[in-house]
Amino acid sequence: MRPGKPSRTAQFVALNRALGNLAPQVPGFSDPSAVQFLPEKWQRRVERTRASLASGARTSPYPFWQRPMGTYLQFRTVILDGALAASPPVEQLVILGAGLDSRAWRLDSLKDTIVFEVDFPSSQAWKRERAASIPFPAKDVRFVAIDFERDQLAPLLRAAGFDPTKPSFWLWEGVTMYLRPESVSANLGAIAALSAPGSRIAFTYLRKKNGRMPRSLVLSLLGEPLRSAFSPAEITDLAKSDGWRRIQDSNVQDWLKETPGLKLTRRRIGLQWLESIWVGEIA
Repeated sequence: MRPGKPSRTAQFVALNRALGNLAPQVPGFSDPSAVQFLPEKWQRRVERTRASLASGARTSPYPFWQRPMGTYLQFRTVILDGALAASPPVEQLVILGAGLDSRAWRLDSLKDTIVFEVDFPSSQAWKRERAASIPFPAKDVRFVAIDFERDQLAPLLRAAGFDPTKPSFWLWEGVTMYLRPESVSANLGAIAALSAPGSRIAFTYLRKKNGRMPRSLVLSLLGEPLRSAFSPAEITDLAKSDGWRRIQDSNVQDWLKETPGLKLTRRRIGLQWLESIWVGEIA
């Protein structure tokens, strides 16, 4: 992490969403707010792409090398938005490792929901500065700074006004693979302890490759190395031991079955081929 800056992966993910919003490929994808959280030079890039699409100079918002990842991130956004929409109405949405997430600024369905954005202080500083001038449809947005490897979640959330007696939805996107397995378990347990009956969770995790944790030299060089991966059975057993019942566990191969016109392969999207979304409810 860089002091006062969001993680590089958070910026890259937001850029992909901002570009994807110019010409969505996945049905249901929309993220008009993502561009507002980007650095100025990346905002200019999005605007140049918009102009190129309008003039017919290009047909895709993404460079060739970026298209598979951009499409994948559209999928991930739609699936997680769908999990939230399928949940019974909740008064509290907690986004763990929020990064440059824009749901509080783009989902009208959150008008009666307080959104708690939880993230590392170094990433959150940039987000808070940007968010200060951007209106949002959510009932309220509250920022909670945390180090997931060291800090306890409960006291920090309570201090921000979180009420554990009310059902909540927990969103944990693109984070668990950067935590050690024991930290993943500790956080799932802490979340369960704060969850009233009817609460749900949706999180991404990395599946093992041939029984082992995948490696990524690029992420290691960026200072964000992979630290955990699970088989589907392992993550379900872990979540169950921490108080969660599985509702759904899906990945890009499942999502592509619903959109036969889109083509993605393991070779093209790389590591994200092994990423899954796990949805559960407090047991």
